[in-house]
Amino acid sequence: MPFTIPSFNAIPGMQPLFVSQPRDIFYTETDKAQFFAPPPAIDGTASGNGSNQPYNWLLWAGMVIGKESGSNIFATSIIGQSTVALTTSATTLVTDVGTATELLRRLGGSGTLTLTGPPTASGVVASATVTYSAVDTTTGHITISETGVAFVSGSWIGPVDGTQLDGSSTVYTLLAEQNGVKVVDQLNTTRVNAYSNRIWTGGGVINTSYIVNYPADSSMKAYLKGAIRQSVPNATFSDDFTG
Repeated sequence: MPFTIPSFNAIPGMQPLFVSQPRDIFYTETDKAQFFAPPPAIDGTASGNGSNQPYNWLLWAGMVIGKESGSNIFATSIIGQSTVALTTSATTLVTDVGTATELLRRLGGSGTLTLTGPPTASGVVASATVTYSAVDTTTGHITISETGVAFVSGSWIGPVDGTQLDGSSTVYTLLAEQNGVKVVDQLNTTRVNAYSNRIWTGGGVINTSYIVNYPADSSMKAYLKGAIRQSVPNATFSDDFTG
């Protein structure tokens, strides 16, 4: 479904047209899905979609959502995934260009991030805080200090809990807006908070093929589902039945 910049408070004249492809994350029984009420706020500055460059301000249905520390504001929980396994002594974290660009926008050119994943395939999932000092948005390479911990390819890159801006790395639920949520103003230049009346609390069966940054590793799949079930106890997923 296309959407246009609204005319109120906008510059007169023709404005860009953007196309939003609907995404229904429910495999069955969409009508029985339940959502938070009243609509909660999503932090526009602390939320982004690295898979949708250059329009990373449009959050897709299926994005994993966390809750910021000390507030009732939500934000995207996973910035992206690594694309190369990380050894204990590695000093370069490799990801895709979109993820690197979103990391730079959200957390800056240096600081700390979290990595979440098992050290080997189907191993025990763990998280570590990683110090990084440079982000190359051309190659997707992120310069890091040695972690002393290995991570498989496909591990999640996320923010560090503890501040309002970055405190959303703990998985909470999923965004279910079919046409996405736009977290910029009408000129697509300034990040703003947005409301959503479709942040999932239960009901229906989630089509896992539409979960953004859904892992290939079996232990990470179980970890994600377990984390979501802390706040959505009856959460059901399509691959619960297909393996």
